[in-house]
Amino acid sequence: MMESTTLPVHALLLAERLDTRALDRRGPVLPGVLSLGDLPGGGRAFAFRWGALVTIGASLQEAEALATGLRPHLQDPFDAPVHEAAEIIIGAAEDGATEAGSILLRDASPARLALVAKALAKSAVLTQQETTLARTLDRLEAPLERLRRGRLGMPTRLIVPLIGEAIAARARSAARVDTAAKPDLLWDHPELTPLHAVLAAEWELEERTEVLSGKLEMIREISETLLELTETRRSRLLELAVVLLIATEVATTLYGLIMP
Repeated sequence: MMESTTLPVHALLLAERLDTRALDRRGPVLPGVLSLGDLPGGGRAFAFRWGALVTIGASLQEAEALATGLRPHLQDPFDAPVHEAAEIIIGAAEDGATEAGSILLRDASPARLALVAKALAKSAVLTQQETTLARTLDRLEAPLERLRRGRLGMPTRLIVPLIGEAIAARARSAARVDTAAKPDLLWDHPELTPLHAVLAAEWELEERTEVLSGKLEMIREISETLLELTETRRSRLLELAVVLLIATEVATTLYGLIMP
C-alpha cells in the first residue's frame, strides 16, 4: 500500500487577467491549464489566464513570492489577492474527500493535480464575485430602508454606478471563466470525471454560481425599481413645475386685467 502524503494547496486570484503567453510552460500540456513546473521547495504551480495562480505542496509565503514575479504579466490587478486554501492527501485508495474537507487523490499525476488546481481557482473567482455582490447589496440597504419609510433612496447618479459595478464585475468574471462548467481537461481524461464531481461538490461550485446569478437578478430588480421610482418623481416634479408656470401666467394675466 502506498504511503500517503499530505500537501497544502493555495489559490491566489491576482487580477482580471494573466498574460500566460509570456510565461514558460514547464510540464505536460493540459487543456485550459498552464503548468509552471516544480518549485524550488518541491511544490508545483499552475497558472490560469483569468488571473489565478495555484500552488500545490508550497507554503502561502512561497505562493505569494511566486505571485510577485507574475506582476508584470497581470492586467487590472486587484488591490488584494483573493486567497483560497485546501489540503490534498495523495496515496488514497480512491479519489474522494474526507469529512474534514481534505481532498483524497490516488496519485499525484499532473492531470489530477491540475484538476484540483482549477477547481480551487474557480472557488477563488466565486469568492471574489460573492464579495463584490455582497458589498453592492449592503450599499443598497440604505436606500431600501428609506423606501420602507415612504421616502425615495439615493439619487440616480449614485445608484447607477453602484449597480454598474456589480453587473460589470459579474459579467467580466463570467466572460473569463464559467465556474459551473466541466473543465476541458476531462475530454482527455474522462476517468477523472468522478474526481471533478467530488471537487465541485466539496467547494459548491455549481450551487454558489446559481446563488450569484440569483443575487445579480435581485440587484437588477432592485435597481429597476429604484430608477423607476426616481423617474416617476421627476415626472411629477416636472408636471408640478408646468402647473405652477401656467398658474403664474394666468395670475399675471388676471393681474393685468384687474390692475391696468
